[in-house]
Amino acid sequence: MAEDDNQNAPPGRSSQPLMKTLHAEHAHMSMVMQVFKEQLGAIECGEVVDTHVVYEVMDYMVTWPDRFHHPREDLIYARVAEIDPGALGDVDTLQRDHDNTAQVGRQLLKLIENWRLGEAAGSEVVTRGREYISHIYEHMNVEEKLIFPKVEATLTPRDWFELSEDDQLQGVSDSVFGPQVQREFRNMARKLRRGVRRSVERGTMVEWIGLDAFMESFEVVSIAYDSARSTAETHMRDALNDAFGYFRKAPLSAPVRCAANNTRLTFRLLGDIAEISLETLDDLSRVNQARKDRMRLLSREARR
Repeated sequence: MAEDDNQNAPPGRSSQPLMKTLHAEHAHMSMVMQVFKEQLGAIECGEVVDTHVVYEVMDYMVTWPDRFHHPREDLIYARVAEIDPGALGDVDTLQRDHDNTAQVGRQLLKLIENWRLGEAAGSEVVTRGREYISHIYEHMNVEEKLIFPKVEATLTPRDWFELSEDDQLQGVSDSVFGPQVQREFRNMARKLRRGVRRSVERGTMVEWIGLDAFMESFEVVSIAYDSARSTAETHMRDALNDAFGYFRKAPLSAPVRCAANNTRLTFRLLGDIAEISLETLDDLSRVNQARKDRMRLLSREARR
């Protein structure tokens, strides 16, 4: 199947919460693959590329879909095979493909790590990256058009209820598309929020570059603020839980123990905030450097 055909496949509709989740996760993975495709195109053309984004794309695919999305699909498919033995062959093929995709993803992530260190060619990253994208789209397209309808036609409300009780099918907050973006994916999250770059007339390019850099800097600060607030809330919960435990076990010594524990947690919080601040400064520096690089490229083209 052509990659564009897979990208344009309409999202599925379902009344079952678990299936709605799978459809939504497919949409999220398509967005991530679109960002990956753009970055690979930039590498191929010798353009300025944020290597953090390239790495985070594959790190996300390895740590989220391969660890949570595909195993959930495998459990649902296994239930279908129990009810309909004729589906066993298709289910086995899909499960083996999930395993193979996870292995290929880890290998590609390692290749990107080597590329960032200057130990692998960008052309190899482009070739293998595009092969990975094509396979992901093709796999999702098969599931959306053939497998998911089969699942919904086979499973009964009782099956869905029993599946919903399985701990492995419980909801897990997505590290990028969930309510809180995890810090290790902050650069990719900014690319996703900004969306696909639009074509801009050369006469307005300079103004656009400055505005784009400003918006990306705003995203950096916004994500840092969310991370700092979440970290502070976590430390506050830890302090309260520890205090309750101290007073429950030893009321007389609890005030002293609480004071010591609060001091320890405060220093840990300050350390976490300092780390977030350093990461934010590093991100802002790279955003500014990317702006300067784009301006140099624009000036170079203007002299031609």
